[in-house]
Amino acid sequence: MTPEQIEKINRTAALPDDCVIDDPLAALMLNMSVWTLRRNNPVPAVQLTTRKRGRRLGNIRQRIRGELSAS
Repeated sequence: MTPEQIEKINRTAALPDDCVIDDPLAALMLNMSVWTLRRNNPVPAVQLTTRKRGRRLGNIRQRIRGELSAS
């Protein structure tokens, strides 16, 4: 990972669980590509705009800890 990517992940530590982050950052946190994130859908998506989706940060944290199984 690049230093910029590590910094992005570190900045999410202060965000609340209800915060919605975009798919590229969610994929980075889950160590997978955006394509894999969208196709396998390990964390439920939240539609932000017509073309943009995001993921709830609390669900991503649960998935990382192993508390949330794949959908």
